[in-house]
Amino acid sequence: MKRYTSMKVGGPVKYLVYPHDEEDLLRVIRMLGDKGMTYRFLGNGTNVIVNDRGLNEAVVRTTRIKRARYTKTGDDVSVEVSGGTSLKAFIRDTAGRGLSGLERLFWIPGTVGGGIKMNAGSFGSWISGPLESVCLAGSNGETTSITKNDMGFGYRTSRVRPGECVVSALFRLSYRNKDEILRDMDYVYGQRKARHPMEYPSAGSVFKGVDGEPAWKFIEKAGLKGIKIGGAMVSEKHANFIVNSGTATAGEVKLLIDKIKREVFEKTGASLNEEVELWGFNG
Repeated sequence: MKRYTSMKVGGPVKYLVYPHDEEDLLRVIRMLGDKGMTYRFLGNGTNVIVNDRGLNEAVVRTTRIKRARYTKTGDDVSVEVSGGTSLKAFIRDTAGRGLSGLERLFWIPGTVGGGIKMNAGSFGSWISGPLESVCLAGSNGETTSITKNDMGFGYRTSRVRPGECVVSALFRLSYRNKDEILRDMDYVYGQRKARHPMEYPSAGSVFKGVDGEPAWKFIEKAGLKGIKIGGAMVSEKHANFIVNSGTATAGEVKLLIDKIKREVFEKTGASLNEEVELWGFNG
């Protein structure tokens, strides 16, 4: 799976399936369910680390499902977009139309569905902000429309569970001066470039914050910035990033995650919880 994840680590899976559209996605879910196969959903793979042994499971990759439909509603615009759509591509398109509400999320590298699952946020904005509703597919291949208020959004969380998939989402965006939108996007890019180790493969922020404090503060306080296990390294630029310096394995990344959690707790008393998803490390 190293070809399909931003960390560039991980072993093979039993099947890698690419649905071509939303109806095909539902057919795939029903087929896998009928065959009793275990499966997971993958978008751009930007917050996933797969065990080096791989998975005896099917992985359904949604990135070929790209659709956006714009409808003017009064002074605003409603946009229905497929969950497999690149978040960056979607925001680039909305910004080009002078539509505001998502521009501060522009440099988040995942898909719309992945962003909704974890309630992605950046610089004071959250994907749940302009969201109206979500079309969610369950393990039986049936879909349910769920309003934002029923999505259970919180800090880096939602009600989307394993075996469920964001088929599409409905956003309500407002008009704004296009130059102002682009300035916001440029500002966010500049901040991310200055703070994040974009020159190395990574899975983004590894840990969630603790009691309103960012995880990197606890990692730095524990003196762990720059430590390495094999090719996996805590970034010198941002302590909540583990980067692949070129030769890392998923096992080394997991060992480093465990070491960080252990030493942060011993030295600061803070318990860190992963923001990244770890696939195949149980048992």
